[in-house]
Amino acid sequence: MRLLLGIWLTLTTCTACAQVILRGQVVDAETNQPIPNAQVGVAGNRIGTSTNADGRFALSIPTQYQREQLEVALLGYRKYAQLLPSLPGPELRIALQISPAALGEVQVTASVLGIVREAVARIPRNYPVRNTRLTGFYRESDNDPTGRPRYLVEGLLTVFKDPYPQRTDEGAVQIRQSRKVDLRPQTLVRVDWAGGPFIAHKADFVHARAQFISPAHFRHYDYRLAAGSTYADRRVYVIEFNPKRGNRRADFAGRLYIDQDSYAFLGAEWHYTLAGLRSGLHRADSRALRVAYQPYAGRWHLKTVWWQTSYRPPVGEPLQYFGEFLTTAIDTAGISQPTYQERAQYYDAFLHNAVPYDSAFWQTQTTLLRPAALEQALDQQRQQRADSLFRPRAQQVPAAAEAGVPPAAPTSAAFRLLSRIRYGAALGAWPLAVPGATLALDYAPAGSGFRAQSTRNVAAQSLTGWWNAEYQFDLTPELAVRLATRRLFRQFSGDGWEAGLSYEHNLNPRRRPLFGRAGLAYTRQAVARSLGTFENASGGVRVSGTTLNAAELGLQLQSTFDAVQPKLGLGLELSHKIELVADLGYLLPLRSRTQLVLSEKSGFFLTRSSAAIDLPSPAVSLRVNEQATATVPWQQRRWLLSFGLLYRLR
Repeated sequence: MRLLLGIWLTLTTCTACAQVILRGQVVDAETNQPIPNAQVGVAGNRIGTSTNADGRFALSIPTQYQREQLEVALLGYRKYAQLLPSLPGPELRIALQISPAALGEVQVTASVLGIVREAVARIPRNYPVRNTRLTGFYRESDNDPTGRPRYLVEGLLTVFKDPYPQRTDEGAVQIRQSRKVDLRPQTLVRVDWAGGPFIAHKADFVHARAQFISPAHFRHYDYRLAAGSTYADRRVYVIEFNPKRGNRRADFAGRLYIDQDSYAFLGAEWHYTLAGLRSGLHRADSRALRVAYQPYAGRWHLKTVWWQTSYRPPVGEPLQYFGEFLTTAIDTAGISQPTYQERAQYYDAFLHNAVPYDSAFWQTQTTLLRPAALEQALDQQRQQRADSLFRPRAQQVPAAAEAGVPPAAPTSAAFRLLSRIRYGAALGAWPLAVPGATLALDYAPAGSGFRAQSTRNVAAQSLTGWWNAEYQFDLTPELAVRLATRRLFRQFSGDGWEAGLSYEHNLNPRRRPLFGRAGLAYTRQAVARSLGTFENASGGVRVSGTTLNAAELGLQLQSTFDAVQPKLGLGLELSHKIELVADLGYLLPLRSRTQLVLSEKSGFFLTRSSAAIDLPSPAVSLRVNEQATATVPWQQRRWLLSFGLLYRLR
């Protein structure tokens, strides 16, 4: 084992020797203040990073790029470029000059909105018309009010882009490697961000034709030409867009940067308006984005995304999400989409992804600069593996503790149980054969002074609708215990329940999972027809040992049906947490009974009582189509069909 570790460390050291670290700080040339989020690239942005809040960056430079040009760019500043200095060396200090206003040099021959329209019309000319694959570095964090990360997750992604003439904000994302540090305490209620790696699609405003560049929404915005500048050594139109006065349909406000020669969108920065924050499913307190594009092979491709969201959930601490994507490589030839199993799913929290972590992998990858304590905590797995070979078990100390970073709490039994829980809802058709009939009922319990007489028509039907809420607990990956509650609707009402076992087997293991489903359950269902509400003037009606004192009593004619239900079905995974299911069941009857149900209709809702009388009863006279009987006119059939969704908690 020592020999193997020595060989591994030697190989790791050799890999590191082939690269050197370039460190630097980017500042404003006039104010000497650090500039965050400046884009730092080498060799035409084949590798790159961005500056942190202190304007600093650290970039691993492979041998083949150590004679290439270093470039630093940010909207509003002149592009900085020079050959890389001799490495290793001291930290570079790079001062960026503000781009002078160039409005007087711009010859505007059309309206400002006309410039935007022309840029939209030229998207097929300026952006990829074939499938494209981007490799990029992604980071997300949730920060507390002081700016300290509660957790930090980083990953190397492969992003698959459809041709830009096709308007879409969807696409595949593949996680190649990832790592994380989670400093949050374990609690039963915790909100995690989902869909973070997909900002490379969701924030690509050109590909998505965001509202502020969509001709269908131009009437909601005011566009005006701001002081011009250069970006990436190109002359640009700087166009500000804001909602028109009094307009509540414009979701955004911000700036566009459009190349004066090609009319390509080089970038944009915007935030959500109050209307935008209130629209859609994902509401937030604030949301701001910044996106830039870069040229490659005659087309413009996504370069960087910066996304920040503040959200105050109903339960728990306020959330400060920060996400960043930086493209490090572009491929436009022979792109094939990954299989379903290889793709990340939008509703999976990146914090929980199961891609294995290999600390040695990161020595050859571009990273973004982070605090030293988090740097040490991220490598705790590697340190612990080495310690376990040479240190007695009683002396082992987690690397995170050595670094002064509180270790993440171990996963509790409660969280392990939560990972096995699924819940969902379903709709179906309850097989009930109902002929048209007239019900006439007379109920007069002896000695109570209460009497109810009712006549109701029952419409003919062959099916009645139902919905249910269900819960599953996975005993194994394929076998689960299932409990469901059910309620009928249409002209009948009635509650029911179902309990049993469910088995699933993946019939399509290499692509999107398609499950074969089988189950066995015990079910009980009540089918009731209302007969009306009646005054209880005398009070104190006693039914089957229950006294009903309310001023009004409701009556229902009800049949209750017990059965064993085998079922077969299919399930289709829509995401790693959501499954669409369809089941066909067959009811094997065990017993049934007919009852008259009385329930209190007034009084405080927590104290309302109900009672049932089994038919036949001397106090109840029931006639169906003028014929005396003790049974209901509807008949239970056997086949049961349902469709629903199942959601996994974790």
